Amino acid sequence: MEKELKYIRTSWKYILIVTGIFIISLVAGLLVSLKDLGLPENYLEVLKNSFGWIKILSPIQIMLVIFLNNAVKSLFSIVLGAGLGIIPIIFIGGNGIILGLIANEVSKQQGIIFVLAALLPHGIIEVPMVLISAGLGLRLGYSMYSSMKGEKRDMKYELIESLRIFMRIIMPLLFVAAIIETFVTPLIVLWVSG
Repeated sequence: MEKELKYIRTSWKYILIVTGIFIISLVAGLLVSLKDLGLPENYLEVLKNSFGWIKILSPIQIMLVIFLNNAVKSLFSIVLGAGLGIIPIIFIGGNGIILGLIANEVSKQQGIIFVLAALLPHGIIEVPMVLISAGLGLRLGYSMYSSMKGEKRDMKYELIESLRIFMRIIMPLLFVAAIIETFVTPLIVLWVSG
């Protein structure tokens, strides 16, 4: 585990870059939502229509869907980062904007405490894991770019280390986040809603 943590520590600048992109896109989503262009309401309707089927699943199935969704996106963010790091940036930026749009719209209807109760319990684990995945993908993309410029880079090492981190740290913690999101977050939301 020490080897994986060391690799994450040496990836801090890439993780910091994607974190900055996430924050900027989150704020952009909030600002667009405040302009009242009708986007958040429309997006909420699209989400309800797209994911309405999830209501018929059992809690265990919901947990597995959440876990697989986050795990697959995080894995793609790492692996597809080799394409010069563009995919992780798009992934993080898009998620930030969507989260900003939805958070503002839901806070108008339910209040900010409701939004925090719905996001924080699992988000304190899920968001860092997604950001680390995107940071590793960005690092992989930068390594690919550097090797194309003629610098000596061990792409195999970079990919193996990133996948090892995904398997040993990111995936297990995303599983924990999915459990919390399915079984704990709803109880907290219910408690907050009174």
